[in-house]
Amino acid sequence: MDLMIEKYEALQAKLKSLLKKKKSSKIRFEENTIRYESAKAKFDKESEDIEKLQTESLSTFLKRLIGNYEKRLDKEIQDQLIAKMELDLSLALMLESREDLASVQSIINQTTAELNQLKELLYQQDSDFREKISNEELKRVQLKQELIELEEASAAGERVLNGIDIALDDLDSADSFSTWDMFTDSSFIVDMMKYDKIDKAEAKMNQLEQLLGSYAKELKDVSLDTYLSYEKFSGMGKTFDIFFDNIFSDWDTKDKIGRNVEMLENLGTTIKELQHKLEANKEEIQKQVAESEILY
Repeated sequence: MDLMIEKYEALQAKLKSLLKKKKSSKIRFEENTIRYESAKAKFDKESEDIEKLQTESLSTFLKRLIGNYEKRLDKEIQDQLIAKMELDLSLALMLESREDLASVQSIINQTTAELNQLKELLYQQDSDFREKISNEELKRVQLKQELIELEEASAAGERVLNGIDIALDDLDSADSFSTWDMFTDSSFIVDMMKYDKIDKAEAKMNQLEQLLGSYAKELKDVSLDTYLSYEKFSGMGKTFDIFFDNIFSDWDTKDKIGRNVEMLENLGTTIKELQHKLEANKEEIQKQVAESEILY
């Protein structure tokens, strides 16, 4: 039994190493594929330039007369030759890296099949091994639940970012009316339009406060609440300057709009950083789940 366990652990170690190798091989293949596609596009363009040059009847005749045609054609052919050399090299690299990736995947498949076969035998004969497998399955369930919570937090963050964009659009519109009002004769209609835009922007920021509250709660579920506490942002509506209270001048209104725009932009930067953290956490957990499913 001990020998079977040792073999199982050796296969696990081999599979872990192969999975790392597959990741690097996949990256190499993708990079070489991009290089090949770029080289092909350049070669096609150079070939098109030569064909175009050779079919320009009148212009070709004139260039022959002044002695520039042959020089230009030679240059285009030289460029095409360089592009062809890069195309051939990039194709060879792409095919080689594709074969390498396929070879690694084939060994992974063989090793996985061998590991699963041994796993079945151990599961039937070793109670400690069965317990270990059960614990690993429970761990995967917990990890998948974390993924669900991360997805929910990420979705809440996207709603916040969308809310910020909408509020900024309304503030930008209000700012335009405020600027226009300062340099033109004030009218009742212009004032009403300006205040309507400001009122809409303020309403959007109140909605944004609710979205932030939901986001903070979701972050707490995934232990990222230290970056954005609900207590800190639950009163965000009080933090933003209130427009209609004690408006002394158009300059004062415009200044308040500017401060709110700056606060929203800073908030957007913070939310984007948090979204990147959530995405990194998701990728790490997905990696753990995939590895656990293969190894156990």
